[in-house]
Amino acid sequence: MDMKNFQSICADCGKAIPARYTRAAEKIYIEKHCPEHGDSRALAAESATDFESWFASASINVPPRIPVTSGSKETFSDGTLNTDCPAHCGPCENHLMTACCVLINVTSRCNQHCPYCFADAGDSPSRVGLGDPALDEISQWLDRLIKLGEERKFNIQLSGGEPTVRSDLPEIIRLCADKGFEYVQLNTNGRKLAESAKYVKTLKDAGLSTVFLQFDGTDDAIYKRLRGEPLFAVKKAAITNCAAAGLPVTLAPTVLKEVNLSSVGDIIGFMLDNLHVVKGAHFQPAVFFGRRPDTRNESGDFDKRVTMFAVMEEIERQTKGAIRKIDLKPISTGHPLCCFCATFMRERDGMISVLESDKCGCCCAPDPIEIIRRDRDFVLNKWEVAETTCEKAADGNVGASMDFDAAIAWLQRNMFTISGMAFMDSTNLDAERLRRCRVQVFAEGEYLVPFCAYYSGFWRGGRLAQGA
Repeated sequence: MDMKNFQSICADCGKAIPARYTRAAEKIYIEKHCPEHGDSRALAAESATDFESWFASASINVPPRIPVTSGSKETFSDGTLNTDCPAHCGPCENHLMTACCVLINVTSRCNQHCPYCFADAGDSPSRVGLGDPALDEISQWLDRLIKLGEERKFNIQLSGGEPTVRSDLPEIIRLCADKGFEYVQLNTNGRKLAESAKYVKTLKDAGLSTVFLQFDGTDDAIYKRLRGEPLFAVKKAAITNCAAAGLPVTLAPTVLKEVNLSSVGDIIGFMLDNLHVVKGAHFQPAVFFGRRPDTRNESGDFDKRVTMFAVMEEIERQTKGAIRKIDLKPISTGHPLCCFCATFMRERDGMISVLESDKCGCCCAPDPIEIIRRDRDFVLNKWEVAETTCEKAADGNVGASMDFDAAIAWLQRNMFTISGMAFMDSTNLDAERLRRCRVQVFAEGEYLVPFCAYYSGFWRGGRLAQGA
């Protein structure tokens, strides 16, 4: 591939500076130079061959319906000049992809104090002195998202902080559902879900679609490193209560090289043991913004950084080839370096077969609205909990002796998704990836901002999440 220059930011001052992908000793790095703070380098891929082959799949671009800004030509509504992309970033005429999922932060509070926390929850809330947004304010936000979106409304992720610290979380979920948002996801550490099956059922009845559960491994030593306390029993209790409510769960591990990269196989094994409710594992290599104890090395990088290519390599190795690296593909909408995914089926004999091997998201329709609908519906439908618990659905195999409902239930029970999201921080930010971002934050001023831009650096004059 032609490794051209792109825009990034300085990890120390947040100013927009040029960067470049470079190849050294079969590895790929991002190198950049700040006139004030000098050179820095961040690992992008352990294998140049993997990195270059990952771009073979063509991407489909569907620009935002309503650009919020006009790149460097105009100002934000508060007067902040948008002159140094990606330091000030919101969907504009330069953006190539509308959002699939929009993250709404409903609180800055949290009931944990994790050593690693991208949002620095509980310590440095972004809404200092403002408290949690009221229901009326959230209702206005949702109305704004309806205006910004297309015919098929955005998928919603409720996040924070920890959303379950709000006593009115069921009302927030119901508000989303009442306004026609078909997919509402809860990003949670699971503590509150572990306490009460009745509470989980209340969330399900309010319209919650799925739970993205913080799940870093099956060993409490991992949780002590990443979360500061043993939490595996809490995670299992939360999953048990979700199963009772018929609420699907996706495991969301934060992956660090020296902490739990060697445990991705155990996480997948846990998922396979609980496929009746756990429908996917979504690996997230740690990004180094927010709260973390790490420091940068002499190359300006973080020693514990894990790339998505390393995660895919370990998935194949630790599952002994049951899930192969070549089965995991980039999404067809978005930038290839942002994520990987595939949908699989566990067969009667325990073998695993891939179902989505060419296009994740299945966005091949020529009509942009149809592309958007399929993209968002893929996320909506890929995690399903079988409504029946009949023995045929649980233990049988699709065949002539199985009726239609039992066959559908069997398929739902045995399908699962493996995916990963390679978020960026201030050391490896690539503005070209931001232009195709599908996961965006509903930010102050009612703007949609790419997730990595929002948390990595300055946005509308905000404070840079500093390095060490």
